[in-house]
Amino acid sequence: MLEGFDRPFVRLAQSVGRDEQDARRGASDRRDGMAVNRLIGRVGEIKSLTGPANTHAVDELAAALFEEARNFAPAIEAIRRSAQVIIRGGAQWLQFRPLVIESAAGAGKTRFVHRLAALSGLKLVYLDCATMTNMSPIVSQDATWSGARHSEIIEGLANSTSANLLVCLDELDKIRDYSRHSSPQPSQALVGLLEKRSAASHLDNYLQLTVDLSFINWVILVNDLSRISQPLLDRCQVIRMAPPSPSEIAHIASLEIERRGLEPALVDAITTGVRKGRIKSLRTLHKLLDAASAASARSILN
Repeated sequence: MLEGFDRPFVRLAQSVGRDEQDARRGASDRRDGMAVNRLIGRVGEIKSLTGPANTHAVDELAAALFEEARNFAPAIEAIRRSAQVIIRGGAQWLQFRPLVIESAAGAGKTRFVHRLAALSGLKLVYLDCATMTNMSPIVSQDATWSGARHSEIIEGLANSTSANLLVCLDELDKIRDYSRHSSPQPSQALVGLLEKRSAASHLDNYLQLTVDLSFINWVILVNDLSRISQPLLDRCQVIRMAPPSPSEIAHIASLEIERRGLEPALVDAITTGVRKGRIKSLRTLHKLLDAASAASARSILN
């Protein structure tokens, strides 16, 4: 933690001289040396720590989230309690223990994380793990490998003025790692990122640089907990969600219709659809509202 500032700031990595960087493993084979040095410089810049800075502000964040996503009450409460404990320990920024949320598809997990980022003011790094064939978007590849590159998390830190990013690993249970020496359970490789002590001195394989990742807020979304390694789960708060009730879907629909500026009459139509079982998930609801928004936009243009 750096002193002499009105707000909390940190430096995530020590600056590295050009000669030292050029002497690092794999540096002689790189054609992107200047880009790597620029990336190291951006990661090593002083970063702020942002988000709700006191327990009252955390309570207000939780209340705003609950108003929009009542079915996520257990997850919201887990974030609230954890953040308050850390603030009482001296933090003046938003940070909470890693969180795993399990639910059936269509429960609105992805949307919840985006609203958490928007309402808290944290920069979001969203990673769709279902499309991954190796771990490199999460953990940088070794600098000596052909085609190696840095992770999306390092990219997010380099492009952000804050250190306490919100990183979402969506559908981590569906990740496939086809790289050499891969683990049968790819999530096992993430354990060190979730432990505060090891994350504080994380060696990025691509940059060959020690980077402090301990301020990151992790939210992991899954459909099946049994496909996640137990050591990772042991380091997280785990929330198993029930499907949203009809009343919760109807409440979210009314908020979304107002937010999107759609016709209020849609509330009754959707409530009827929910009651008759035609709308059983938030995914279906949002598809219908997206279609209504598109139709409304076309009528305005015409």
